[in-house]
Amino acid sequence: MKARLKIGVVGAGAVLGRYHIPAINGVPEVVRSIIVDANAEAARLAATRYGFPKWSTDLADVARYSDLAIVLVPNGLHAQISCELLSNGVHVLCEKPMARNVEECQAMINASVRGRTLLCIGHNRRFRPHVALGRQLLRKELIGDIVDIRAEEGSASDWPRSASYFDPKQAGGGALLDVGIHSIDLIRWLAGEFEEVTYKGNGSKTSVENEAEMSFRLSTGCTGKVIVSRNRELAQMLTLTGTDGFIEIGLWEPHVGIRAAKGKAFQNFARLDVAVSRRPPQDSSFVEQLRHFVSAIRGEEALLVTGEEGMGAVDVVSRAYSTEKSGIPYSMVAPGEGN
Repeated sequence: MKARLKIGVVGAGAVLGRYHIPAINGVPEVVRSIIVDANAEAARLAATRYGFPKWSTDLADVARYSDLAIVLVPNGLHAQISCELLSNGVHVLCEKPMARNVEECQAMINASVRGRTLLCIGHNRRFRPHVALGRQLLRKELIGDIVDIRAEEGSASDWPRSASYFDPKQAGGGALLDVGIHSIDLIRWLAGEFEEVTYKGNGSKTSVENEAEMSFRLSTGCTGKVIVSRNRELAQMLTLTGTDGFIEIGLWEPHVGIRAAKGKAFQNFARLDVAVSRRPPQDSSFVEQLRHFVSAIRGEEALLVTGEEGMGAVDVVSRAYSTEKSGIPYSMVAPGEGN
């Protein structure tokens, strides 16, 4: 039997207990080692509550006691903390968004090369069974060529956020970077690369946006919109419309709906639910994400959400933000072209 990997956590906030402790509980290949937080009392309480034998305020202790670490800190600290851990031989699972900009993402990738460590980005929705089902249906070309995509996600009460999430310098972006990054990653995974993007948002010099709309064209020619909000309830749905139907994928609920002109199972239905939500909904994606990361560390699987994949999503957001001042679409420029 292979030795269990020692797992540390950086950040003792609410996301740890809500998502990542259940994941650690569900992966027997890891054993708890240490929780580190800048707030000593928060680190101590979390270690006691969740059964970690050690706690600390010193990030260097993670490298002393852990094989891999989950980074659960505000977005502006992702790069700094991940780089230190990766460079010192610790494999890192970093929550999304990977970082505030492409430069920070690249620094993280470089650190993983220096430390000969793996960097995984927490785009957990790729590991949801209903999303995988939607991807399988798309690969069967049941809805023909994808011509339009619309993603909507937003709520006024989905998650408590500290002041750092609203400060432009610390956060690097608002609703589009923090919430919309989920849909951007899924669109890249399901439908192709973003070629042209434009952005509208309500941010200011002193506060990031709470409302955002990104219009886009993919390299396939497909067009669409990503609409996100921290103020209001939206559809929480990703809809991909093709020449022969559509597929709806729930962003919050494990739901898939389809209308397809192809396939005998679908032709007689205006719309068919092929995956429906349980009550209460059950989300195994964080367990599968951690299990997959451990397997990749052991050389048993190829890593799905690499640093390059995480950077690809951040790059889309950065390009979108860059269009706000001029309103001119930002088209991808091949290496060696342009200025």
